[in-house]
Amino acid sequence: MQLSPTIRSKDDFRAWRKADLEGAGLSRWRLGMGLRYPTIHFLRVLRRVEYLTNRRQNPIIRVRRAIVVVYFRLLSIYLGFTIPPNTCGPGLRLNHWGTIVISPEARIGARARINICVNLGLKDGQAPHLGDDVYIGPGAKLFGGIRLGNGVRIGANAVVNRSFPDNSILAGVPARLIGQKTNKDTPPDEPV
Repeated sequence: MQLSPTIRSKDDFRAWRKADLEGAGLSRWRLGMGLRYPTIHFLRVLRRVEYLTNRRQNPIIRVRRAIVVVYFRLLSIYLGFTIPPNTCGPGLRLNHWGTIVISPEARIGARARINICVNLGLKDGQAPHLGDDVYIGPGAKLFGGIRLGNGVRIGANAVVNRSFPDNSILAGVPARLIGQKTNKDTPPDEPV
């Protein structure tokens, strides 16, 4: 099923939350799972903020949105995430809670895997745009108006400051191409 680029309707909202659960290897969300899976709970709240932000506003929705945004900000502080709404595609997986900073201008495609201490930042007013199925290793830094293709793997502590094509495997400071991923290579959950 092809998901819309942003959450605009209740159906989109449900599909994106389902994709986030599938990205974490879960089939269903149950009451009390927020304590066991705080990163998935964060994603569920993030998707609610996106849904309430993107739909047509009326006074009741504005009040609901204000309440959810306050909770979202408190949860962000507690978990160490700075992930603005409408930057990450469906199926996002945050492997650990801790410092993850994403610029509001950055865009991340579907089914991305992001580890701890990752930073996607601005340079000259531009931010990175990443394709689908991207893996970002712990401590990686990406900045500037770069474009990374689908299936890119970024190693731990890499500093990516230029664009790379689909299925690239990157490592180093500054990051350089160390290989090309084939269909038989590592699944998205596994590190480089």
